[in-house]
Amino acid sequence: MISYPIQAARDAGLIDRIYVSTDGEAIASVSQQWGCEIIWRPEELAGDTVNHGDVIKHAVEYVERTVELRNVAVLLGNTVMVDGALLDEALRTLDERSEIDSVMSVWEAADDHPLRALEIHDGLLRPYGGVDRQVSTERQSYNKAYYYDQGVWAFRKECVQQQDGPNPWWWMGKTSMPIVRPWVTGRDVHTQLDIAVAEWWIACRDTRDLALQESIGNVN
Repeated sequence: MISYPIQAARDAGLIDRIYVSTDGEAIASVSQQWGCEIIWRPEELAGDTVNHGDVIKHAVEYVERTVELRNVAVLLGNTVMVDGALLDEALRTLDERSEIDSVMSVWEAADDHPLRALEIHDGLLRPYGGVDRQVSTERQSYNKAYYYDQGVWAFRKECVQQQDGPNPWWWMGKTSMPIVRPWVTGRDVHTQLDIAVAEWWIACRDTRDLALQESIGNVN
């Protein structure tokens, strides 16, 4: 899977260098075959429960020791739904909009809108957070909500030190612009269903742009 985000970075016109942060030999081996420089994580940043921001901050500081760094684009290693065009759009936006700190790809919530969220308390369902709110079943009446779609984070290097971005993405700075993509773009892999969706995405990549345009048209 790690080869897909690496390929996206290689296809992007605005990417100068590609690094892979990992503590795994298998990931490092594949990444080196693709010509990437490995950023080995220290012991305190190893394992599966480390905060993204801490790993990103470590990587930025590592690169800055030898490279004059300006903007950073981060891709996750467990999603195939990224390409060079997405990276270029994010980095081009940073170049053109000096007043913003970052760009993040997102999708618009529908049935998964936060106003519909539930939690299980004492074995029973209740509104998430225990808040009794009056919500219509007509989701078109809600204020629009968006979720990071596991696609791209692009930000100015100083954001990792300022740490004032929207929680939990504190490395993204105070002003973050969206790239809105249609669901299911950006779905990362955690379950067997995710693998099936990823395989569909790869199988359809030759006609992906057309499919996305049709999806956007249907949403609109």
